[in-house]
Amino acid sequence: MRPAMKIILPFVVLALAAYGAFSLWKSRPQTVRQTPPEKTWMVESVRAKLIDVQPDLRLFGEVVAGRKVELRPLVAGQIVKVGENFREGGVVAKGELLIAIDPFDYQADIDERLAQRAEARARLRQIRAEYEGEKALLLHDKAQVAIRRRDVERRQKLRGSGASSVKTLDDARLALSQNEQRLADRERSIEIWKSKLDQQNSAIVRLEIALRRARHDLGRTRLLAPFDGFVLNVEAEFGKRLGVGDRVARLIDANRLEVRFHIGNAQFARLGSDFAGRVAGIYWDGATRPLEAVLKRAGGEIETASGGVSMYAVLRGVGADSRLRPGAFVRVELPGPRYNGVFRLPDSALHDGDTVYIIVDNRLVPRKTRIVTWLGSDILVQGGLKAGDDVLITRLPEVGPGVLVSTP
Repeated sequence: MRPAMKIILPFVVLALAAYGAFSLWKSRPQTVRQTPPEKTWMVESVRAKLIDVQPDLRLFGEVVAGRKVELRPLVAGQIVKVGENFREGGVVAKGELLIAIDPFDYQADIDERLAQRAEARARLRQIRAEYEGEKALLLHDKAQVAIRRRDVERRQKLRGSGASSVKTLDDARLALSQNEQRLADRERSIEIWKSKLDQQNSAIVRLEIALRRARHDLGRTRLLAPFDGFVLNVEAEFGKRLGVGDRVARLIDANRLEVRFHIGNAQFARLGSDFAGRVAGIYWDGATRPLEAVLKRAGGEIETASGGVSMYAVLRGVGADSRLRPGAFVRVELPGPRYNGVFRLPDSALHDGDTVYIIVDNRLVPRKTRIVTWLGSDILVQGGLKAGDDVLITRLPEVGPGVLVSTP
């Protein structure tokens, strides 16, 4: 019996061990599988509003001179007087004296021309008297010729009847010839005096022109401001001798200041061809109230380096009493094109270039839209939305259709 127990005992132990292991496996705690809760994203949104808008283009520009001239004397001479405001940075009014050149030589020239004209007029009177006298003598000479001609005719008739000799007829013919020669000389003399009369009249006209030129040059000895303006680059002073065309200074028209600013190709195209006359707001030196400037013209060519064009607007109500000067850096607010029936959204609402998401029952729903233009950090869009839609403006790493969201 003992040998049998030795054989059976190991199997009994194995069976008991297997039973214990099975009992432990059956009595193990069971893990219940649960679906993880769906994540809810906290987001912000805006209500879509259909609007008509004309946004301002916010640009930066520079004040430039609409008109500036170089002041140069048109006569030579020494400066004998300088205007009170003729200095660097001075403000002058139209017609104000800038410099005066010594007028002595130019006044003397006028006096000399006046004397020459008086002499020429006296000579003209003399020539006219001679001319009128010659014309009076011409009448006498014509009468003498007529008498001599009748005498010759009478003697020719008498000679046929034998009452007149050949010598008497020849003497009458000689006298007629002499009177005709005297008449021809008188007519030639009249033509000569008439020519002298015309020449003297022409000489007087030339003297009149020279006198006007001399008076004009005298007026040019006083250099006056052609308009209200700011003086700069002064190169003249009291006592300096100037030649014709020497530069004296530069003058900027205080009433024609302009703002030059740069605008991109796309913005320029949207302005349209009727941009002239639009009023822009100009802000300078922290001013809260803008100056007005009227858009007048665009640059003559597109600037290839910057991809745009320069625009020019003329400032209103700015004159010599203004602190504004060329070179000032200003901000420009220019009314842009008008957009009707658009939605204005933050640019964070846009995904993939043409998609926005609206929130419907706390779920994201994509909508295709079209960008009309950018306004800084905002965009104007059309299509895909309707007024009242709740538009997502929060950037999500897992944005997509059906994502669960919650708004404050």
